[in-house]
Amino acid sequence: MKIMKKKIFLFFWIFFLSAVNLQAKMELSDKLDPIIFKGIYLVQQDKFDEGIAEFKKIIDFYPDEPIGYFFIAASYQTLIDNYRNETYKSDFEHYADLAIEKGKEKLKKDNDSAEMCFYLGGTYGYRGIYRSFRGNWWGAFRDAWRAKPLLEKALELDSTLYDAYYGLGSYHYWGSIKAKLLSWLPFIGDEREKGIYELNLAVEKGKYSPIEAKYSLLRVYNEEKEYDKALKLSEELKSVKEDAPFRLWMSAQAYMGLLRWDEAMETYKKLLDNFKKSPYYDLTAEVECRFWMAEIFFYRKDYKKSVEQLGFVLANQENVKDNDYAKPIIKEAKKLKKKIQKRISSK
Repeated sequence: MKIMKKKIFLFFWIFFLSAVNLQAKMELSDKLDPIIFKGIYLVQQDKFDEGIAEFKKIIDFYPDEPIGYFFIAASYQTLIDNYRNETYKSDFEHYADLAIEKGKEKLKKDNDSAEMCFYLGGTYGYRGIYRSFRGNWWGAFRDAWRAKPLLEKALELDSTLYDAYYGLGSYHYWGSIKAKLLSWLPFIGDEREKGIYELNLAVEKGKYSPIEAKYSLLRVYNEEKEYDKALKLSEELKSVKEDAPFRLWMSAQAYMGLLRWDEAMETYKKLLDNFKKSPYYDLTAEVECRFWMAEIFFYRKDYKKSVEQLGFVLANQENVKDNDYAKPIIKEAKKLKKKIQKRISSK
């Protein structure tokens, strides 16, 4: 009888603790959601300083939680990618490292926290993307391998945490692409369709990630050469921000894929005009825009105008030589100049 009473007591005690923990998480979510949604909106409007200031409020309230650091790292990654502006690299690295440090500490105390698995896994994912772009393939895939089981565990613990599918979708799609390119990596199989399905789940049911998952799908559709799908989705995203740099970058790429040179040119001109007005302007973004404009003039056989654009690109190669976005552009610009010289000399 005493044993039975102890079991009943233990059951209710565990139930009580679980209920208290759940209530605490709900209260934390209720308090932070208005800040998070406001910060996300500001970042989507390219008001990065204001958005990051919102996320810093989370750190003020909860300095030991990874949440604020995670959203700030994500904001800096978006800023860097949109504007090709690498002056914010150290800021991204600082907040990503802190989010990972805080997340690991929290998971030591609460291994069954879906939220901590999500934030830690998500940060590893962002850092993996950042590292892969800069050629740190081992670091990138190590981060990806850490991110995947954490995001899967987050979903095991809470099947409604659909934002985790944003990270998993990116992993399954881009992991398949990169594994094909890098023969020294273990091939994970072609999981591109699975990745696209998961990104769509994040779009349909995610709490924080629907818009970011749509932006991610823009890049995926261009990679798949499904340019009409990319343009259709880009049209939908006009309602978020018509002149959002990432939307315009991806739209221009889709127009070029469809050989719609006039629309591609207009898009690059619009990008260039917007960059010059932005406080986040970086010369690398202008160099890249002008290179693609040179490509369009080349395909139109207007070699004089193509060379003019390449002149700007190559005149500034020293100024952008340390920018990872600029390196492949400069390389391609030199190739294009040689190609034009051959065409002209053969006439």
